[in-house]
Amino acid sequence: MEKPPRDFKGIWIPKEIWLSDQLSIMEKVLFVEIHSLDNEDGCFASNKYFSDFFGVSERQIRTYIGTLKEKGFIHVTIQNRNERVIRVAATRRHNQALRMALART
Repeated sequence: MEKPPRDFKGIWIPKEIWLSDQLSIMEKVLFVEIHSLDNEDGCFASNKYFSDFFGVSERQIRTYIGTLKEKGFIHVTIQNRNERVIRVAATRRHNQALRMALART
């Protein structure tokens, strides 16, 4: 699968994510990868893409995505019958912090 295009400059992990006791380290880095791919149309990356990127099984990715969804960190929808779209469930505080960090780059 071709890697989705993005303007990658490194990673920035929001404080609320990094310090969260609710998330494992794998859930944190998966969230950040989803966030980096979540453009105006959402993140369309497959479990296979994430599996290859992180070197874990697709089953583990399904579990992590399910957990992030259950905990309210992401929204997952299906469109056109079989296209999964993942969106980060951003809070107002997270959006403000992200804008400030991006303005510094």
